[in-house]
Amino acid sequence: MTKNRDSKCVWLAGASVLAMGLLAPTAVAQEDGESTRTLSTVTVTTQKVEESIQDVPIAVSAFDEEALNRLQLTGGPDLVKSIPNVTFTKGNFTGFNFKIRGIGVDSVAQGGDAGVGVHQNDVPLTANRLFEAEFYDVERVEVLRGPQGTLYGRNATGGVFNLITAKPVLGEFQANAELTYGNENTFKAKGMVNLPLGDKAALRLAGSLLQRDGYVKNSVTGNDIDDRDLSSFRATFAVEPTDNLRGWVSYEHFEEDDSRLRAGKQLCKKDPGFDTFAGIPVSAFDQLVTSLGCQDAPLSQSNDRVNSQATLGGGLAITAGLLNGDAFTDPVNPDLRTIESAFDPIYKADQDLITWKGEWNVTDSLLLTYLGSHNESSVQSIEDYNKIAPTIAFNETAGPFAAVPALYPLLFPGGVVSDPELGVSNLFRTFDQSGGGSEQDTHEIRLQSDFDGPINFNLGAIKVDFEEIDPYDSTAGYYVLSNSLTALTQLNNAAGGAFFGGNVPLDSGSAGNLGLFNGSMNGDGGEYYRSLSPYRLDSTAVFGEVYYQATDNLKFTLGLRNTIDKKEQDVIPTFLFTPQAPGADPLQPSPIVGADPDDGGDGSLNTEDKETTGRFGVDWSPDLGFTDETLIYGVYSKGYKGGGINPPQPAGANLFSQTFDPEFVNSIEIGTKNTLGGGVAQLNLTGFHYDYEGYQITQIINRSSVNTNIDAKIKGLEVEFLWTPADNWLLTANLGILDTEIQDAYGIDVLDRANGRSDLVVLKNASSFANCVVSAQGYATVLGAIQGGLLSAGDTRGLCTGAFSGQEAAFGLDGVTVSYTDSNGNVQTANALEPFEGDAKSLDGNNLPGAPDTTLNLAAEYTFPTLGNSNWDMTIRGDYYYQADSVSRIWNTQRDQLDSWSNVNLSILFNNEQSGWGVEVFAKNLTDEEVITGNYLTDDSSGLFTNVFLTEPALYGVTVRKSW
Repeated sequence: MTKNRDSKCVWLAGASVLAMGLLAPTAVAQEDGESTRTLSTVTVTTQKVEESIQDVPIAVSAFDEEALNRLQLTGGPDLVKSIPNVTFTKGNFTGFNFKIRGIGVDSVAQGGDAGVGVHQNDVPLTANRLFEAEFYDVERVEVLRGPQGTLYGRNATGGVFNLITAKPVLGEFQANAELTYGNENTFKAKGMVNLPLGDKAALRLAGSLLQRDGYVKNSVTGNDIDDRDLSSFRATFAVEPTDNLRGWVSYEHFEEDDSRLRAGKQLCKKDPGFDTFAGIPVSAFDQLVTSLGCQDAPLSQSNDRVNSQATLGGGLAITAGLLNGDAFTDPVNPDLRTIESAFDPIYKADQDLITWKGEWNVTDSLLLTYLGSHNESSVQSIEDYNKIAPTIAFNETAGPFAAVPALYPLLFPGGVVSDPELGVSNLFRTFDQSGGGSEQDTHEIRLQSDFDGPINFNLGAIKVDFEEIDPYDSTAGYYVLSNSLTALTQLNNAAGGAFFGGNVPLDSGSAGNLGLFNGSMNGDGGEYYRSLSPYRLDSTAVFGEVYYQATDNLKFTLGLRNTIDKKEQDVIPTFLFTPQAPGADPLQPSPIVGADPDDGGDGSLNTEDKETTGRFGVDWSPDLGFTDETLIYGVYSKGYKGGGINPPQPAGANLFSQTFDPEFVNSIEIGTKNTLGGGVAQLNLTGFHYDYEGYQITQIINRSSVNTNIDAKIKGLEVEFLWTPADNWLLTANLGILDTEIQDAYGIDVLDRANGRSDLVVLKNASSFANCVVSAQGYATVLGAIQGGLLSAGDTRGLCTGAFSGQEAAFGLDGVTVSYTDSNGNVQTANALEPFEGDAKSLDGNNLPGAPDTTLNLAAEYTFPTLGNSNWDMTIRGDYYYQADSVSRIWNTQRDQLDSWSNVNLSILFNNEQSGWGVEVFAKNLTDEEVITGNYLTDDSSGLFTNVFLTEPALYGVTVRKSW
């Protein structure tokens, strides 16, 4: 692999030199006036000042609205097709993962930060709608690659996305409108009007609407789902009372209400368990803990349903007497766009963003800027958890493993469960809900200079206050609800609290619901799993950069930023099956046993990170003779992303650290930007090397996403090439090469806890439905004792709970041990009947998730300047994108492999600049390739199934535009 990457680098270097050589003679011809072909200049504000993109010593891609339309970049997920070393995938909950050079967000935590900062008009947005919303009335989209910690902030270790909306134009009326119709009954509308209010003020109104049918089939309801119904509106008022004073204020509203799929199709290679072990028969009762749900297998071979007896809900259904074993026995439809859901998904999102900015020219050389914002955001997503229909109904009479068979006919007559949340049914049902709301306020002030001398500066300070999740908002947090969990709660209460040490309260808001899940719960019930983590962030920073222009073509930049991140998270335990005292409020934070009262003992956990980051850069603009303009730069920068707080644990548990550390990226980047051939070509090259310290990664422990830190190395190369080889032609090539390696780390792979060892066996904990590892010899000995009548059938269910630990001598196993490696890389020893988490694997040399070693974009367009004698021109454009294989998890197993994929877009644009009319015929994903961009492996108690996330299918249609 490394040799291949080195070969690519050599090839690229040679190709770059050849390109310069081929274009150098053209420069003479340009000077002689033989052609007027030149590439347009793109202006960016990546350093908080307007500059040509070719003069900025930062790897940056920028797109104005015309470019976004031409390249068919309708929203955030499309950006991967035009920027090297960028990936984008949906997440399992209500987020997404936008990665630059392999850095994004691989941690799942309420207080976790993204690795790519998402900004709008330079405002950092902790909660945003980048993956849902479409671009409209945009001045420019900028994507900065590499750590941007000095000017852009705390969570920009990978880079920055900055959406700059179009602002009012003073003294001029403008307007435009755009309508699109396409397949899947797609209808889009966009528009803008710019209204001058005298010579000193103007109002700009803009809006966007998207509606389309779903392209996923729900075979249970018969409906097409994953449709879109979303809209956005923006109003911006600008005023410039004097030449030295100007400002604007903007209000934007976004809303969505449709059946968008939060998580895609469930994939699984069923684990049937086993009925013999080492030649010893395994009883039916003992077989209940032998299946883990799903096996480690490539996604292409994972066309089964999860074995429900290995899941918390399915296993407890057996305990309640509702089922005898697996409820999902039939083959599954392999079509990735067909699911089986008891109801159509519900997805609702809202955002209200107010932003304001004021600028004052204190002197001719000093500009003072204030930028403020207030953002309110909410999202709610409700889905069928498994998206597969049960093929076996509940037992009409209590099953053979029922805990209290006498109560079964009283509570579940005919096998019908009356669930206050999920309705009345005799089928196994599990639903989930993810959501919550947040508020954020930001204030930033900057003073920057524009002196005639060699030294200038940009100094500032910023404060961000962010608060997420009201525990009394029933849409907040993450729920998993199952009628089997409710049934066991009802059994427990009818049996006088025999199972859980007391009565478990049912949700106070859902009583009497006989229909399908209506989301009416109050969130205070003990019959479902709810992860709830109210979270607050107080972040302040001071920053500055100093620029020294040593000569006309040599400049030095020094930047520093000091950030203080304070995070607080309330500890509200997951109170599934937890009895409550009369009048107790389970939504109140729980005191942390043994904690310092000044550091979370009152029911909250706190972290505080104080870090100084910065950059030092040198950029040189030599006269090389064979280029028109050349910029060569080298930058060392340090990026920082704050640590955070892990999810709450069950009351009294101490299964993992409650906090995780910050991560840092120490980056060395060398690049060059070149204009060639008299302005007909641009060739930009960037090489980088990262020392990635404390990479934040999530592992599943006890049904919770727990975050830890490991180290990694990243290096890569990027090539961006634009060329107009002849009049009316434009060719584009963007290439990214990436090499990522994890360093000196160990971890327990939940898909392979035994690490492939035959002397270990993985079993299910019949209480928590987590998995454990015991020695194969110890397990076989217990099976033999059951066969010999010394133990009862089903007693192996106690192995994972430690019921036999310490009794080795009684089974003739005294002194028998197994060694294993823990997650810290230390060798440990376990007795023959002692359960443990697993044998950790070395992760050294593994690839980072979402970091393909190659991304490639090729495009060509040709414009016919006139059509007959009309004022119309026609542009034909084709785009090709390729992304190499990658992995979805740090373990790099066969289940983690994501296949390479490609995408082809075509468009034909008819434009009449004189009349303002334009018509575009387009096709996206022309080959209709079905692409898995990422996946999410669930935990032990869910049976280790995988949810996959897909790109859109082939979309084609016609757009009509008019401008005034």
